[in-house]
Amino acid sequence: MTTIFNVRNLKLPNVSRAAVIVSALILVLALIGGVVAWQLYKKLTYNTVVAYFPDTLALYPGDKIQIMGVKVGTIDSIEPAGDKMKVTFNYANKYKVPANATASILNPSLVASRTIQLSPPYTGGPVMEDNAVIPLDRTQVPVEYDELRDSINRILTDLGPTPDQPKGPFGDIIESFSNGLAGKGDQINKTFKALSEAVTTLNEGRGDFFAVVKSLALFVNALYKNDQQFVALNNDLAQFTNSFTNTDQELATALRDLNDLLSTTRRFISENGEVLAHDIDNLAEVTNAILQPEPLNGLETGLHVFPNLGANLMNISSPNAGGIVGLPAISSFANPLQFICSSIQAGSRLGYQESAELCAQYLAPILDAIKFNYPPIGLNQFVTAMTLPKQIAYSEPRLQPAPGYKDTTVPGIWSRDTLFSHGNHEPGWVAAPGMQGIEVQPHTERNVTPECLAELLGGPDCEIPGAPPAFGVGANGKLPGPPNAYDERNPLPPPWYPQPGPPPGPAPGVIPGDPLGAITPAPAGAPAAAPPAPAGPPLPAEAGGG
Repeated sequence: MTTIFNVRNLKLPNVSRAAVIVSALILVLALIGGVVAWQLYKKLTYNTVVAYFPDTLALYPGDKIQIMGVKVGTIDSIEPAGDKMKVTFNYANKYKVPANATASILNPSLVASRTIQLSPPYTGGPVMEDNAVIPLDRTQVPVEYDELRDSINRILTDLGPTPDQPKGPFGDIIESFSNGLAGKGDQINKTFKALSEAVTTLNEGRGDFFAVVKSLALFVNALYKNDQQFVALNNDLAQFTNSFTNTDQELATALRDLNDLLSTTRRFISENGEVLAHDIDNLAEVTNAILQPEPLNGLETGLHVFPNLGANLMNISSPNAGGIVGLPAISSFANPLQFICSSIQAGSRLGYQESAELCAQYLAPILDAIKFNYPPIGLNQFVTAMTLPKQIAYSEPRLQPAPGYKDTTVPGIWSRDTLFSHGNHEPGWVAAPGMQGIEVQPHTERNVTPECLAELLGGPDCEIPGAPPAFGVGANGKLPGPPNAYDERNPLPPPWYPQPGPPPGPAPGVIPGDPLGAITPAPAGAPAAAPPAPAGPPLPAEAGGG
């Protein structure tokens, strides 16, 4: 039979060996990639858990893992692990399982395969992670039918009759029970009747009974919660009673003294009763007068104002300044034009507006020229030193003036401390070590010694000449007088004088100055060695002049 399509004419396509090998490799790689992708997907979406069971009868790989009867995974493998069985299973991680969950082998029917049930269901808390292990104490297996049958058979055999005990244990018990109840029917009847009446009584009063039990439970619970407080209360009561037992003599003495005091008080009142009554009447009149609206208002105003007045009087005295530092203030003279013209306007009856305008017109040039907030005078006409040298703390020790010198307006530039150097006009100023590169004003430049001026221009540190002793100072560097004449701690100021407070502590990293202890005065005519100190960065005020 002739056909258009002839099988014998079919030929294999001309495919090279390299193409076949490449195609096979691609197919193998695709299979491997699929397996890897499946395992990766399973790893990302399933949790693997290992559980140990005493035995795994009728449990096989591929059996279901359930949560509340719903399948969530399967068993991967079952293998022995010593005297127990190791079961590896997986479940979808979209189902949360408690970290302390138990695994139970369930037997839905006698012939079907078994499953593993995870319980309890998740309600919150830690979640079981991947590769978790459920130990043997958190797994359960069902009781086998053969074991149950053997146990029942053994119990029946043990309780059944034997040649030594024909009636058996049950027969002996029934016979003993029968002998014990023989002839006691009436007594048993009365007992049950009395028990019925008692139960009926309890039933009728069950509301009160349960209320009493509930109250008792609350009381016991309160005692339990406050156990420590009750123990402390008992200890305190014991100490209280012990204190009375140890002080009975003192208590008797106190009562005897109180009796004497009451006798003396009774005698005093009997002798001075009329005088006391008269004084109390006078006191009542005084208090009644004070409690009237106007005196009471004045008393309240005084109690409100005088404490502030006393505080202000205390504050205008400065121990540092050695005098009164307050300033007199006349509030009305801050605007005298308004004060005087308003007074004229208030005193005028007819034409008060014209009087005020004329006052402002004629007196404005004069009153505007004399208005002030404070009078140009102070309360203290004699000013002493505001700050003592020992109260100054220097940021660097090299900036502390040498003996016989004092600070100027430029830190590190010192002038002579003499009787006539109040205005710092005497030449002979010196510079502290490490002052190279400091620019000063012409006035300071004229007063600085040539050696120290060279130091400021970048030369070496200048030697500070010894300053002559101050006027009236002896060879020992102290003023004449008793040994403690200039001791600031002796004598103390009177009680009504403001007491000096403790000096403020130095800032972090600042060494307080101590001109009397840290630096020894140099003898007259001998050069004083400058304290060695590294040159630090210039202070903000050192860039300016003096």
